[in-house]
Amino acid sequence: MEKKTKRRIWIPILSVFLALILIVAGYAIYLFASYYRLEDNLTLDIVGSHDGVAETAKEYTIVTWNVGFGAYSDDYSFFMDGGKYSRAFSKQAAIDNMTAMATRVAEMAPDFAIIQEVDINSTRSYHLDERTFLTEKLAGFNYDFAQNYDSPYLFYPFLSPHGKSVSGIMTFSKSTITSAIRRSFPIETGLTKFLDLDRCYSVSRIPVSNGKTLCLYNMHLSAYTSDGTSATEQLKMIIADMEADSLPLPIGTSA
Repeated sequence: MEKKTKRRIWIPILSVFLALILIVAGYAIYLFASYYRLEDNLTLDIVGSHDGVAETAKEYTIVTWNVGFGAYSDDYSFFMDGGKYSRAFSKQAAIDNMTAMATRVAEMAPDFAIIQEVDINSTRSYHLDERTFLTEKLAGFNYDFAQNYDSPYLFYPFLSPHGKSVSGIMTFSKSTITSAIRRSFPIETGLTKFLDLDRCYSVSRIPVSNGKTLCLYNMHLSAYTSDGTSATEQLKMIIADMEADSLPLPIGTSA
C-alpha cells in the first residue's frame, strides 16, 4: 500500500519535470530554427524625392541619435545594462517618447540625421512602426532604412519577457541619396548572439558638387558581447571600409 502511495506521488512530479524538459527543449529548437542573419551588401531602398547635391565650403548640420526603441524616458533603465525594465513602460509611453524625439530632431533642422534602434515590429515597443514618427516629422528628407535584426522571441526576463524584436537604422538627407547598402557586422556565434542580436551598418552615398561623393556611415555596434572581441572586429571592418571609400578611384570608374 505504501509503495502504491509513493508511486502516485512520484508520477505527477515526473510528469511535470518531463513537461518542463520538453518545453525547454522545444524553446531551444525554436530559437535556433528561427535565428537568421541578413546577407551582406544588401541594396537599400531610398525613399523621398528631395533633389540636390551637397556643396563644398558650406557648413552642414548632422544629428545622430539612438532612440532606444522609444523606451528611454528619464526614469527608464534597461535590464541588459543592469536596470529594471525589458520593455517600454506602455504603448502610449513609446508613442510619447518617439513623438518627442522625432519633434526634437526636426527642431534642430539638420541637413543629415543618422538614427539607430528604430523598431518596426517589436514586443518591447508594443509593435509600433517607429519609422512613422520619424518620417512624418522629417518629411522634407530622403531616407533609407536598414534592418538591424529580426530576433526570435526572447523569453527573458521571465516575468516580463523582452520578446521578439525587429529593428533597424535610418539615414536622412536633404540632398539626394544616389545609393545605399547594408553591411553585416561580424558577431559572436555562441549563445550570446541571442542577446546581442544581429548587427549592421549602412553606407549612404550623396553626390557633391565637385564630383566627389559624401558617404554617410550609420552603425549600431554590439553592446552585450562576452569579451568585446566582436566589437573590436566590427570597428576594424568599418574603418577599413571608410579607408577604402577615401582612396582615389581608379581611372575610368565612378563612385
